[in-house]
Amino acid sequence: MESEESRYARHHLIDWWEQKRLSQAKVMVVGAGAIGNEVIKSLALLGVGNLWIVDFDTVEVTNLTRSVLFRESDIGRSKAEVAAERARDINPHINVHALSCDLEYEIGSGVYRAMDVVIGCLDSLQARLALNRACYRVGVPWINGGIEVTVAEVSLFQAERGACFECSMSPAMWEQHHERFSCGGLRANLNEEKQPTTAVVASIVAGYMVNEAVALLHTDAEHPKTGLEFGQKMILLLKPYRFDIYGLPCDPNCLAHECWEEIEVLPLSPAALTTAQLLEQIGEPQGTLELGFDLLTVMRCVECGSEASVFLPLERVGVETSECPQCAKRSRYPETVTWIDHESEWAQTLLSQLGIPEYQILCVKGERGTRYVQLTGTFA
Repeated sequence: MESEESRYARHHLIDWWEQKRLSQAKVMVVGAGAIGNEVIKSLALLGVGNLWIVDFDTVEVTNLTRSVLFRESDIGRSKAEVAAERARDINPHINVHALSCDLEYEIGSGVYRAMDVVIGCLDSLQARLALNRACYRVGVPWINGGIEVTVAEVSLFQAERGACFECSMSPAMWEQHHERFSCGGLRANLNEEKQPTTAVVASIVAGYMVNEAVALLHTDAEHPKTGLEFGQKMILLLKPYRFDIYGLPCDPNCLAHECWEEIEVLPLSPAALTTAQLLEQIGEPQGTLELGFDLLTVMRCVECGSEASVFLPLERVGVETSECPQCAKRSRYPETVTWIDHESEWAQTLLSQLGIPEYQILCVKGERGTRYVQLTGTFA
């Protein structure tokens, strides 16, 4: 087997290149579709030593024309797991982890915090909003990419350094976002809009995104960042050829601008900890845990009075659950909680049962003010 040194011999010929920075880097790729495939392939070739691949979807036949890592025999399998296998095949010297889960609700903020850079290869506005807030809160830079038939865009974001993704949201984008939910906050059943794309445009945008990641990993006090500045967007057109870079407007009132600077680590898993125990552990027995989302606890029918317990984030529950199985009327309404204290009926419930993932960063308010506490778990 060839040595790592000989594998990267051509990299070492680049005068500014430091392979050690890449081999020690932690990079998360969110989305393993057309763009994600190309990004993962290039990161593996470059020798990025620790790679996390996130995608909750499975391989479909339509992915095969645009995704270099997928084969016909992979149809129906987890995109994240297949992409991770192929990345290991490309480069057996790197550590690759597959996370087949929802980036918004099943990955704790502490996981994002552990990364050097996050690369968003997403086709969902909601997912981009969630990723933007997750990275902003923990101060980790992230790269956003998007494509259509002959148009590609790349943008770079980091907390408190220029605009964030949410700053530049247009009224039409906000309208699209709000259409996803009913007036009660349940998820509406909308047909997913498919964007026409090709492998050509996916590979082009992925190349720029990986180049931005390499630039970030080589940036320090002595080596200024090259390429995009934070809060800038690059637009590439293939028909006709055109290339533009411009700064995004920064909204000082943007609700996403929440940066958690001081984070305490509590070496306990949410699978072994209740809210009451958490508050005791950090010396705030009379404090309040803010969940950070609307937790649906009960669906209650106003017609027949029947009820059903549902421990899920409200936005993950479809509007079809408003139909009562007892009286067959759309008369069920959600009851939710957003915070829990020691007197709450949910205070003795395990945090994992409340929808808190491993390595989540929790907000607690008590006598010592607002504190942020990161849990642990079994994250690879």
